[in-house]
Amino acid sequence: MAAVPEYSSEAAAYHSDENELFFEVDGPKKMKYSFQDLDLCALDEGIKLQISHQHFNKSFRQVVSLIVAVEKLRKELVPCTWAFQDDDLRTFFPFIFEEEPIICNTLDDKYECDAPVPSRNCRLQDVQHKHLVLSDPCELKAVHLNGENLNRQVVFSMSFVQGERSDNKIPVALGLKGKNLYLSCVMKDDKPVLQLESVDGKQYPKKKMEKRFVFNKITGKSTVEFESAQFPNWYISTSQAEHMPVFLGNNSGQDIIDFSMEFVSS
Repeated sequence: MAAVPEYSSEAAAYHSDENELFFEVDGPKKMKYSFQDLDLCALDEGIKLQISHQHFNKSFRQVVSLIVAVEKLRKELVPCTWAFQDDDLRTFFPFIFEEEPIICNTLDDKYECDAPVPSRNCRLQDVQHKHLVLSDPCELKAVHLNGENLNRQVVFSMSFVQGERSDNKIPVALGLKGKNLYLSCVMKDDKPVLQLESVDGKQYPKKKMEKRFVFNKITGKSTVEFESAQFPNWYISTSQAEHMPVFLGNNSGQDIIDFSMEFVSS
């Protein structure tokens, strides 16, 4: 700490008995603080000088020494007015990293989206008002139902999947609600056939279904048709006769390929 001379006539030039003014060591032309009526004087942000009336008997040397020390502290501790923010860090990124496009040419089935596949529950009956029922564990038949027997008709969970779309053609998959069974089209004895295929309920339905599960739902004025995506021009069909299995037909003229669809709540 700088040595400060004892109070003398030279220091009296910076002292006023009338107002009790104390001045900084550089002289009264720079700055002065009045302690006449104040008990607390702020020298800088975060630094305050407490004036106690009980200690006015301290020597002038001690008072000036305190002012010199505070002045040195003010000059050495200069607060930074600029706070480093996240936005400031981002300004450096263009100089560190080079932006490049990511091009995906293929879609790996392992990284399919986990979002649920859109689906709706519905019932189907052909244009002769035959309902579809589950006859054997893996066989659908078309029969006329009435009264209490109506609860025998199956409810399909129709999932909207990937495939070729047009104005009146939508790719769907048809599963039996509450069962891990889906309609699929396969080749047997050189002929496309319709079957109910058992699947893993944890993996089905999915957005990208195997093609044998996909049907093109073709909407007419009041009916719908279900064309096999695996075998074009082959449709889910029923027979003119009663209690016959649902099958895959090529619209020979005797087969019924038109259905009415009734949506039901979940």
